[in-house]
Amino acid sequence: PDNIWSQFFGINGASGNPDIFTAPDFVCLRRLRLVFGLPRCLRASDSRRKARHASRQHASPGPENTVVNGIYPVFPRLESLTVEHYPYNILLFLENFPRARLRYLELRKCPHRFFELSLGVFTSLQTAIIDVPRAPHASKSEDEEAWISRAFAEKMPTLRSLSLVTSSILYQVELPSQHYNLNQLQHLHLGISMRAMEIAKLLFELPQLRSLYLEITNVMSAAHEYLSRSVHPKKYPGIFTRATLSSSLEELAVRLVDLSPHRSRRALSKTAYAAARIPSILRISTQAEYVDDLRATIVKVQATKLPHVDARHLDTVQLHSLVT
Repeated sequence: PDNIWSQFFGINGASGNPDIFTAPDFVCLRRLRLVFGLPRCLRASDSRRKARHASRQHASPGPENTVVNGIYPVFPRLESLTVEHYPYNILLFLENFPRARLRYLELRKCPHRFFELSLGVFTSLQTAIIDVPRAPHASKSEDEEAWISRAFAEKMPTLRSLSLVTSSILYQVELPSQHYNLNQLQHLHLGISMRAMEIAKLLFELPQLRSLYLEITNVMSAAHEYLSRSVHPKKYPGIFTRATLSSSLEELAVRLVDLSPHRSRRALSKTAYAAARIPSILRISTQAEYVDDLRATIVKVQATKLPHVDARHLDTVQLHSLVT
């Protein structure tokens, strides 16, 4: 439709048009999922002027935004919001909702002005699932890195579950070198390309983490070099030598992406050695073709006498295949 907000208003039985006399107040609405398609006014045959007008119309409250009689719908109890494929200014669009009330936020394929978005304004957020879009130009991949770094640095004491996914392993990201502010985070899903050595860094910074999903790759970049420096023993004393990396992590999942057989074995070895320093670990998952290799690697780790590390808990750890 030309005006998305009209869909939230009742229809006048006589005229068939939206009822312009009352602002809908969705008192009982707690969950809302909005999925958008490409508007007709943004098709290739249309002019730039029409595209700009459509962007203003769908973006934000204000004098240039066409709504029914200048009235916006109200969502006083909204707690869960999902937005998919929004083609306009997602930053301003989100201002139409009670951001401080939201406990669940899911954003998928919303690229326009995304990198100006701060999760810190969602002060009650408990779960965030964010599809980080590819930067508009290949040379702007640092936008992705900077945004993800800011997300880890945000002060969000209520956040318990965070999922960040990027569109391609060719665009590497760097985690912030400073200490994270997500101390209460319990579940972390990183669909971004990393190396196995980063497991220790994440667990070092997230003491309450219960489940961790990582994608491990061998694509080298300046960001990877930055990550390597960020876990230097001088900056994080004891990160490589401490007997326990985590006393809370129960589930660890690693997906190996485009690794040679040699690199795969090294990644599995680092995963197993990390697990030896996680006495709370109950379950490790990877692709089906690597499960046997991981099991053999764990046996080797158990046979190795690691200083100050008691790896007996690996006797009962469960190995599972990742669901593709």
